[in-house]
Amino acid sequence: MLAYGSKAVLLVEVALHTHCVTTFQEELNNATLHEALDLLPSVRGDALIGEAFYKFCIAHFHDRTVKLQPIQVGHFVLR
Repeated sequence: MLAYGSKAVLLVEVALHTHCVTTFQEELNNATLHEALDLLPSVRGDALIGEAFYKFCIAHFHDRTVKLQPIQVGHFVLR
């Protein structure tokens, strides 16, 4: 098949029969994909917990380093 005057070339994996091509099992691959999709909510939950912990640590560090300056009526402040 020609595409704009160039010849079609087979991929190296298909032409040389690499390990991935020779040991590929479609049923096992589909089963593994379905299992990974079943575990997706668990992985998302772990990621949300990690994100919440990270935000807590950043907030704790920020609150530790910020110094409060009380403002009273009559003080000049920037808007």
